[in-house]
Amino acid sequence: MPDPNTYPYHYRAYSLNIFSEIEITGFDLSDSGQADVFICLGYVPDSLPESVNQGVLYQSTATEFLLRIDRVANYHVRNGNEIVVQKLGNASTAEVSAFINGSAFGALLHQRHMLPIHASTVLYMGRCLVFAGVSGSGKSTLAASLIRDGAMLVADDISVIDFSGDKPAVRPAFPMIKIWEDSLKHLEIPLEGLEPVRGEIRKFYLPVPRFDRSFTPIHRIYVIATHNRDDLEIKDLQGVDKFRVLKKHTYFFRGIPKTGLEENHFLLANQLAGSVPVTMLTRPNGEFNTDRLLRYLAETLAKK
Repeated sequence: MPDPNTYPYHYRAYSLNIFSEIEITGFDLSDSGQADVFICLGYVPDSLPESVNQGVLYQSTATEFLLRIDRVANYHVRNGNEIVVQKLGNASTAEVSAFINGSAFGALLHQRHMLPIHASTVLYMGRCLVFAGVSGSGKSTLAASLIRDGAMLVADDISVIDFSGDKPAVRPAFPMIKIWEDSLKHLEIPLEGLEPVRGEIRKFYLPVPRFDRSFTPIHRIYVIATHNRDDLEIKDLQGVDKFRVLKKHTYFFRGIPKTGLEENHFLLANQLAGSVPVTMLTRPNGEFNTDRLLRYLAETLAKK
């Protein structure tokens, strides 16, 4: 077991205590004395000899995940409790962090047999609302709009489902949203003082003062999609359609096929689909009318 005294940074995210040798942008500082996850600097191998699944940038097994990002860092995730980082060149802390609190941590959550959904979650009008969608669909923009309207952030980008209670809930992540420059302009939030996620990408870390650390049962999952029509289409999903859309929006699902983690994922996704309502919100492509979505959510929640 690593010596905790060698890790100067202590964080908490997804109800896990994290000890790190390097500063992680966005993670919530913690004074806990017991670590669940260690993040350290070290050597990362060129490949995984036992790899059963691989893509252009990654290789994976049930207990190991290797990610290589040119000019940023290489990451080796092991046994659901350790991330080894090999920094490359002059990569900034924010650039290295972007893949620790993103893909690397997503792989670690799968190794811990958890269910991470590619979604942002807020507590709004007393209900826990999960907004799933592909990158650029607007889930973080909608979350930021709701927070400005009085909501509290629970998680951004990765929402980890907790099944320890009577109903599924979302584990609190950390008080930060990764948001595109266009969305900041749409929300009239100034760029000054915001740290970029990566130098060449116009995406920024937006600190959120309203952050909820409780476990609130999920009221509904909304899946945000786009189409070429002018109307906002709303459709409640049923049966196997709910499972399919949850599988599609599982965070970094492509890293788990053939690793033996599929069975756990199937069980958890099926349990979530059977416990929580799922609604498709299909908005006009190229237009993000947050006021319209906020009105719809407020009117819908007021009736229930």
